[in-house]
Amino acid sequence: MHTKFYVPKLPNADVENLTIYNIDSFKEAGRYGIRFELGDTVPPARDGGEYRYGYRYALAPRSGFFTHWGRGRTLASFGWTDLGVFAGEKKLAQVWLAVARAQIALSQPASAGKPFAVRIEIRSPHGQQPVCGGLMKQVIDGVICALQVHTDTPIPREVTERLAEDLCVRTEEVERLLCDRSRAVLGEVPRLVSPYRSGVKWNPSDHLLVAGELRVAQPEPGNQRWSIKGQIFRVG
Repeated sequence: MHTKFYVPKLPNADVENLTIYNIDSFKEAGRYGIRFELGDTVPPARDGGEYRYGYRYALAPRSGFFTHWGRGRTLASFGWTDLGVFAGEKKLAQVWLAVARAQIALSQPASAGKPFAVRIEIRSPHGQQPVCGGLMKQVIDGVICALQVHTDTPIPREVTERLAEDLCVRTEEVERLLCDRSRAVLGEVPRLVSPYRSGVKWNPSDHLLVAGELRVAQPEPGNQRWSIKGQIFRVG
């Protein structure tokens, strides 16, 4: 079973500022995966008032799909992609690099401002149990960043140097991948990444992400590396 929750989409609601990832770890209930989506209904308040927004949590079949959104065309898909040991605090950057380097099947770019959904499977080293609530934001944002392009050039040197150091790659590769328009099916972001304190801050267009899923796959016997595969598609 999956743990699923939705956040209603209401007229005039500032859905961009709703923290839809703030779901604790759900270590047990979400051990096979977590699915989330923006919904279209809100239960009435006990006092007869009207809630501006709300959260609903439920168990859902692993084989199920989103409740409030129909699937449109696939924008991008990729097979099992190695993440290595996948440790430390820089998991978003690790996912970005792995997917940006990966072989990806791409379609025509998404229309600007249109919603999309992401479905990701994650495979942990043999003997480990992923905690989806603790991985979801970094994994999904890393995938989104890999499918967008940074357009505000030149990129600050602090960005390329810090990412290169964190990821043990050359600064030239970091800059090339950030500016790669050929994979940007999710569009342009002027400052996809920028300096922040001693590190960097990522700014993907995740406000257009209205549904997502991180599902746990069976690990391969003896394998001690993490990997992911996934699809990104239009919804309506």
